[in-house]
Amino acid sequence: MKIEELNIYPIKSARGQSVKEMKINVDGPEGDRQWMLVDENGKFLSQRTLPKLATVEVFSDPTSLTVGIDKMFFKISKNNSFQRKAKVNIWNDTVEAALEPDLYSQALSQYLGVPCRLVRYAPYSQRRVLSHNPDWKPEVRFADGRPLLLVNNKSLEDLNARLPNPVGVDRFRANIVFQGAAAYEEDSWKKIKIGEVVFSLPKRCSRCTMITIDQKTGVPNGPEPLKTLAGYRREGKDVFFGTLWIPENEGTIRIDDKLQVLG
Repeated sequence: MKIEELNIYPIKSARGQSVKEMKINVDGPEGDRQWMLVDENGKFLSQRTLPKLATVEVFSDPTSLTVGIDKMFFKISKNNSFQRKAKVNIWNDTVEAALEPDLYSQALSQYLGVPCRLVRYAPYSQRRVLSHNPDWKPEVRFADGRPLLLVNNKSLEDLNARLPNPVGVDRFRANIVFQGAAAYEEDSWKKIKIGEVVFSLPKRCSRCTMITIDQKTGVPNGPEPLKTLAGYRREGKDVFFGTLWIPENEGTIRIDDKLQVLG
């Protein structure tokens, strides 16, 4: 089994960026979900309520984040003093984040049609994930529940065989896409290794209406593929596709690296 795609999503719910190699830090892929948009009350914004977020282009380089909206681009320096703080809410967590300059928030508010503020995960944010070891306190930035999402191309092939119109893997916004041996085999894995990095504490990813949004146009595209997926991947109220993981160590992973199942 080998890695076929690597993606980061610098701004939560905005467009992804494909990369050939990915530095994994203790809190996830470097630069992934480092930024987020929040409303006037500090609550996070996503494609669930703002599908147009999918059309916000991003490109991260070592010194800056370039954001593109409506053929206009601006650069955000990664050199930030983190002195302007705001309390933000993401699901059940409340953390302090760093506010970016108001000019960027105003541009994004105008483009998206709602008042919003752009915030960055800061060294003092420290959003934790529960682990089985009291001495291990992993972090997750602004991702939903775990720092990294893994999707199996074999699982996508199985889903597409059931759909009237196949969908691309971009609908699922995975960090790592691999070519597996069988569909949904990843559901039972407990520990894996890719490149230099070991991942554990997996959790199946519960999917929502976001996977019905065309990631190129930002337009909802009817009930699929969620409707079909719910027909055979539902447990209770949840519909599962892909798995979420926590890195145990830092290192680099690359396209064509082998995925090893350790448990």
